[in-house]
Amino acid sequence: MSVKPSMTIVALVAGIAVGTAAPAAASESDYLRLKDSLTFLTTEQLLSEGYRACGAVHSDTRSTDAVNMVMNELGVSVNAALDIIAAAVVDLGC
Repeated sequence: MSVKPSMTIVALVAGIAVGTAAPAAASESDYLRLKDSLTFLTTEQLLSEGYRACGAVHSDTRSTDAVNMVMNELGVSVNAALDIIAAAVVDLGC
């Protein structure tokens, strides 16, 4: 699966990665609320990919590459990948 670079995706992920401060009480339990909508993924899959997304954000990975990474690893849609990355940044304290 591949995503063509899109200004919407780039702006969204870049805004989340740069403009969102991690809350004081970021937690895995908040992040795992993703299971409500991504029921086919295990807790382990979500946590592993969330922390991988954090690593990508911190290593200055291009946002489209981070989205592709999550999509390829988990076999999810663009929207699901964006949700995972956004939740990781906010809830896992990236």
